[in-house]
Amino acid sequence: MKNWSPHLAASSKMGYNMLHFIPMQQRGGSDSPYSLFNQLELSDELFEGKKTAEQKDQRLRETLLEMVHKHRLLGVTDMVWNHTAYNSDWLRDHPEAGFNLENSPHLRGAYELDAALVKFSRDLSDYGLDRMVHTPEDVDRLLKAVDEHVVQPLRLWEFYVIDVEPTVEAVRVAWDVAAETVAAEDQLALEKLGGNERSEWLRAHMVGSNLHALSTRFGRTIDPARTAAVLRLLAHGDKDSAMTQLRGLLDLLNLAYYREYDADVSAIRTNIGERVKYERLDRGSWKFGKPVDSSFQIVDPLFTTVEARTEGVPDDRLHLANNGWIWGGNPLDNFAGPQSKAYLQRAVIVWGDCVKLNYGTSPQDNPWLWEHMRQYTLRMARVFHGFRIDNCHSTPIELAEYLLDEARKINPNMYVIAELFTGSEDTDRVFVQRLGINSLIREAMQAWDSHEMSRLAHRHGGRPIGSLAVDCLGEPGVFVDDEHGAAHIDAVIAPLSGSLPHAMFFDCTHDNEVPAQKRTAEDALPNTAIVAMTACASGSNRGYDELYPELLNVVHEHRRYAELEDPLRVGLGEAKARLNRLHAEIAQYQEVHVHHETEYVTIHRVHPVTREGVLMVAHCAFKGAPSQSHFDNPKLYGTAVTPEFAYRLRPEAGGHAPVDDSVLRGLPSQLEHLAAPPIHQHRDDRGMFTELRLPENFGPGSVLVVRTRLVDFKPNLDWKIRTCADEATARLTLGALNAVLYRCDAEERDTIGEGVYDVPNLGTLAYCGIQGWYSHLKHIIPNNDLGHPLCGHLRQGYWALDYVSGRLHKYSEYYPELAPLAAWFEERWALVKRVPNFLVPRYFALTMHTAYQALVQRALKLMPGKVVNSSRFTHELALTSVQLLGHVNSAGLRPISESKADCSMSAGLPHFTTHHMRCWGRDVFIALEGLLLATGRFDEARDHIIAFGSTLKHGLIPNLLDTGRFPRYNARDATWFWLQAVQAYCLHAPEGLGFLSVSVPRRFPDGETFVEWDSDEAYSQSSTIAELIHEVMVRHARGISFREWNAGPALDSQMRDEGFNVAIGVDFAANGFVSGGNQWNCGTWMDKMGSSDKAGIRGVPATPRDGADVEIVGLQKSALRWISELCNSGQWVLDDAVVAPDGSRVTYRQWNQLVHDSFERYFWIPLDAQDDAEYHVNSALVNRRGIYRDTYGSSAEWTDYQFRPNISIAMTV
Repeated sequence: MKNWSPHLAASSKMGYNMLHFIPMQQRGGSDSPYSLFNQLELSDELFEGKKTAEQKDQRLRETLLEMVHKHRLLGVTDMVWNHTAYNSDWLRDHPEAGFNLENSPHLRGAYELDAALVKFSRDLSDYGLDRMVHTPEDVDRLLKAVDEHVVQPLRLWEFYVIDVEPTVEAVRVAWDVAAETVAAEDQLALEKLGGNERSEWLRAHMVGSNLHALSTRFGRTIDPARTAAVLRLLAHGDKDSAMTQLRGLLDLLNLAYYREYDADVSAIRTNIGERVKYERLDRGSWKFGKPVDSSFQIVDPLFTTVEARTEGVPDDRLHLANNGWIWGGNPLDNFAGPQSKAYLQRAVIVWGDCVKLNYGTSPQDNPWLWEHMRQYTLRMARVFHGFRIDNCHSTPIELAEYLLDEARKINPNMYVIAELFTGSEDTDRVFVQRLGINSLIREAMQAWDSHEMSRLAHRHGGRPIGSLAVDCLGEPGVFVDDEHGAAHIDAVIAPLSGSLPHAMFFDCTHDNEVPAQKRTAEDALPNTAIVAMTACASGSNRGYDELYPELLNVVHEHRRYAELEDPLRVGLGEAKARLNRLHAEIAQYQEVHVHHETEYVTIHRVHPVTREGVLMVAHCAFKGAPSQSHFDNPKLYGTAVTPEFAYRLRPEAGGHAPVDDSVLRGLPSQLEHLAAPPIHQHRDDRGMFTELRLPENFGPGSVLVVRTRLVDFKPNLDWKIRTCADEATARLTLGALNAVLYRCDAEERDTIGEGVYDVPNLGTLAYCGIQGWYSHLKHIIPNNDLGHPLCGHLRQGYWALDYVSGRLHKYSEYYPELAPLAAWFEERWALVKRVPNFLVPRYFALTMHTAYQALVQRALKLMPGKVVNSSRFTHELALTSVQLLGHVNSAGLRPISESKADCSMSAGLPHFTTHHMRCWGRDVFIALEGLLLATGRFDEARDHIIAFGSTLKHGLIPNLLDTGRFPRYNARDATWFWLQAVQAYCLHAPEGLGFLSVSVPRRFPDGETFVEWDSDEAYSQSSTIAELIHEVMVRHARGISFREWNAGPALDSQMRDEGFNVAIGVDFAANGFVSGGNQWNCGTWMDKMGSSDKAGIRGVPATPRDGADVEIVGLQKSALRWISELCNSGQWVLDDAVVAPDGSRVTYRQWNQLVHDSFERYFWIPLDAQDDAEYHVNSALVNRRGIYRDTYGSSAEWTDYQFRPNISIAMTV
């Protein structure tokens, strides 16, 4: 360790800021740094002379401090938690720390097979077999011998099957006891089942809960008592017959178990065969050319037997499973657990020098082992700045969670990286989320060609150039600072955008073959340049920059690193140092474009705000790739380019690293400086662009780097767009906000003569206003969906920008306060039109979002505080008030309006938007309390109540207002919803009951006769709101009967003639309910009229609901209760009674009480039919009980007994 300082200085000079150290603990018998003998003591080889464990720890801490303060280097070390060296001394005292045959008896069969294979390797010559394996035929001969001399003599099938005769005897004994019986339902099931289903039932019933994990021979059993009970049924009490049947049943059960055994033996043969082929026939294997004997066994042993420190320890406790990995296995599964047969099937690719540790899932499962590893972890956490979790995918996740939590208690800022090869992104995320892994190790040397290299660069970091700023989705919120007394701090809450786990991208790890082995030595430069330009953490392996000719073996390599006088003059030195520093400099350049073309990879990194960038071109040098490849010179529109550097790596032809038995040396090479790339500016129909050409001699192994910046670009454009939106919207009314945010196609055409915007390949927007765009942008932005048709359209031209501001100018005629907002957009669009087209989607989205947020906040500010300070859901509900209330030229509240921009409520967009179809009596007054009263829009609520009240005719509020020109009175419920709205208005509005004395001009002066809207008679008489209410009640009490004005096809093309006849009355003698309608009209909101001649339903309502409707009766009761209360309090100044058809006076209090007393008797259908006599129920028609019926007195009596949602209205009022 005392000689480290020059190496640390060299690493710092090369631009590295963190060093990774392999484990420094004492090594086990294999001398592998990843097979630790003692986790709690550092290796003696790191120090001069004999030192205590505490002295060694102190020296390591001093070295790490020197790294930080002198060389500006951080340190991370490997943590090896999932295994220990096979010869770790503490295993002799704690064999329970491993998976042994005592705590994991399911491994017994695997151990016996393993021991037999060890003996087979030793005695191979005794079977007349050659110890050398040269061909696949030799492998086949070995496998046949394994089957004959190992598998068959082991009789492994005994671990699987039931021993028949002892089992029969056990059932015979249970028969005599006769304590168990078969449940009646089981007897019934047994009688009904046959064939395989019957056999499966018997298997499940006889075996019961006797699960078996292959831990003992003939360990599989059945439940004798339960089996005896079943056999009594099958054999009808004949014991001898029952035992005969039992033998047959056991043979049937064992058949499945023998099949299980055969499948496992087949897997054993396959796995042994594949392993032998790899180890004996592959030249890269350490057993290639070695004999099969005790030193180089046919397969590596899966078990280690430790020597107990004391006598009397059972042998089963000392046979421990070695660690390894499984090809394609689920890393979350414990392959040494009882649910796995991996050891038995020889599926484990074993590390023979390591014992797998048996942690369980919590410290209580193995207290000594968890504490031992905790101490190991804490020692390293006190020294190092981060951990690299070795074989994280095979480390128990519960253990890693626990140990990292303990480490972070003393080192909260610990940087955690991991090699995690799960083969599944979903599984990767599980480890990252649960362990808090900062970066996952990814390897550039896994790429097999330049295309794959570009894919890796694209995958491991950054967002596409021109990405949409997800932070713009931020909304005002509150941050609770728990560290400072839970103080509430105003903040902007932005959603997180999804991404892959952060990567640490290595140009080469200590597990990878180097470029000179796997590709070419020249590729070392473009490979590392691509890694350096990737928007993630980057890493390398010592020796890569010096061009080591081959992968170092961390176990057997004993040469030392060379002390470099000037690392910049060796191998890649100068280029790598500049790339490392550039990588750190452009850390915030998170927008990336990766382009692949033949053998070239181009990466452009751009800062998301300043738009400054760095572009790199690498000419890869994979084996077999052509030295000359086509490359289209990049054209960078609206961009200026400045050369930074260019290099080419030229290893000496046929050169070899100098032979040195003590020091590691790299390949001889030259790092050639290339001339700056030619840069030319041109112009075409898209504008100015810079063409970048490759310099001469830019052959394989070359890289160039240039800096880019946008011409005529405001670096503060993001800031500029976000400013002044509140000022631009500060004077907007809710009517103006409706025009800016919403407006469907018909509304827009009716008002300014233009329709909704049509985006190619997407279709028309839902709204003309900003909400139409934002409905797409709110999904495009968080997903960064630059391929969305809207983004493509924005890149093609500025039509959308002009549309947004253009319509605001037109609406300024109606709402002059829109002029500042139109100017705000124009100013920003002028700036956006100066950026390259690929950036237009970003700045369009940012502008629209900024405006949208300001507009929403302005709308909410115009509403009561209880709305503003509520939840997002409440805000969204409140905005429907802005959405549904707006101005259209063809549909106001009265024929002649004093305002050019008066608002009316749409019954629903986009269908009910203009002319007579916009304002519906029932719809307006159902929605009035939520849309207008709750949002504080009392003036608009007042206007709507008065407008509809002014058209009162026949005692009815119109169904269709039609601006008061030709209202239609074909709704029995609209009047009662209007009365409910009046009641709500008086309760919530500031003027309260004073509203009842407001004078309302009457569209039809006598309340009965039609007159033209522009006649002198129209609006010539007035009534107060209270008088209108009283008129409604009087007319209903007396009875209403009329034929609709202008009845016929011109009024309703679907309705039959009878349907135009309207009749409504009250039966004071029975119940006081308002009742009316007929089977040919629909007077409530369930007003679907049949229109099919083919089906014969034209003019036939789907739900006429004539009679007394439950919701109308509920609304009637609400109105009567309210008027009665006003009468009682002396606030009702009119007559307190109505006149019934028989001429009698009925006071409001009497009418209210009559309806109150009648409601349950006429609408409730009791649960018990015996109670029907107490209610008005035709028992023969009841098909569901315990409900409130939908109607009473319908012309089709059966329809009275339907259960419909209308009861909810009666319940709420």
